[in-house]
Amino acid sequence: MLNEKDRGLLLNLTGDGKGKSSSAFGVAIRAIGWGWSVAVLQFIKNDRPTGERNFFTTRFPEMIFECCGLGLTTKPGDHAGMARRGWERGKELLNGFEGELLILDELNIAIRNGYLDPAEVAQVLRKRKCGLNVIVTGRGICPEIAAISDLISEIKDVRHPYREGVKAQKGLDY
Repeated sequence: MLNEKDRGLLLNLTGDGKGKSSSAFGVAIRAIGWGWSVAVLQFIKNDRPTGERNFFTTRFPEMIFECCGLGLTTKPGDHAGMARRGWERGKELLNGFEGELLILDELNIAIRNGYLDPAEVAQVLRKRKCGLNVIVTGRGICPEIAAISDLISEIKDVRHPYREGVKAQKGLDY
């Protein structure tokens, strides 16, 4: 029987509050600090510049950091098609990434919006490469993913400046 370290853990950061991706990136920094190889695949975000992408790609150019989304899902575009292409890349990384941590940022949203089949995603996550730790983020964790997650942290929205008309802030929000 595999111990937890050999198996790798599946962590899920969900909820309606701000900070799910930020928390995952904090874990990425911690992992890199211990010499781990880390990969990030973002399912909804597009190629709009962000501080986290700037940080990781300039300071750790060997790190995989890829976006496979079109941005806000309220804007037109083939969001489902992009998510499916991203999931193909995700399956490659889940089975072949030679590192210790894979972040599947906003995968919960891609599933919640019906872009990906939750049963298939759960099966692939369950059968991932031995030793690979995975962090899944995004609002709306589905029951299939919740059932196989080793950790689920729900981030609650108590107050947000957006509701007061404050737009996303460079350095704080992106």
